[in-house]
Amino acid sequence: MQISAAGAAFAAMPAMSAATGGSLLRKASPGFIADVEIEFAAQASQATIIGGGPATRVQSYSAKLLKGPANTLRALPDNYLGPILTLEKGQKVRIFFNNRLHEPSIIHWHGLHVPQHSDGHPMYTIQPGEQYVYEFEVLNRAGTSFYHSHAHDLTAEQVYRGLAGLIVVNDADEAKLDLPRGEYDLPW
Repeated sequence: MQISAAGAAFAAMPAMSAATGGSLLRKASPGFIADVEIEFAAQASQATIIGGGPATRVQSYSAKLLKGPANTLRALPDNYLGPILTLEKGQKVRIFFNNRLHEPSIIHWHGLHVPQHSDGHPMYTIQPGEQYVYEFEVLNRAGTSFYHSHAHDLTAEQVYRGLAGLIVVNDADEAKLDLPRGEYDLPW
């Protein structure tokens, strides 16, 4: 019993230290050669939700493309949700996430097949002013997924305030199909 209790306490230590912030921070891997690099930030913001109405306090993602195709990021006009990420199957992606909020946060790539360290699990939540680096290869077939805040005990409120956005993955199979594109391809 004593050995089991000591083993359980030892095994929980990484998760406990992660919950207090920062011990599981990731840095860029020198051997990972990214096709796409994006700098993401979460910050407090103001937005007019109803035309002509008062500004509402929200939280928003901003993103800057550092490397990759110009169509990788698409902001939605008159919207406080994060930009649409357009990725290609097989691309290697590195995302630098900077938490500029006054509370902990992390990004979860909902629906993408990514390594555990890049999943945005709540145990990787970072504190204000910290940075987390995601690195993964896009393994998904064509489809639409989304990303959102996944901070422990803060997910619902942060997503409600705007920390969410769409991910569109394209692949060669989809390109062969005669699907509507351009003005007919609407994000919902």
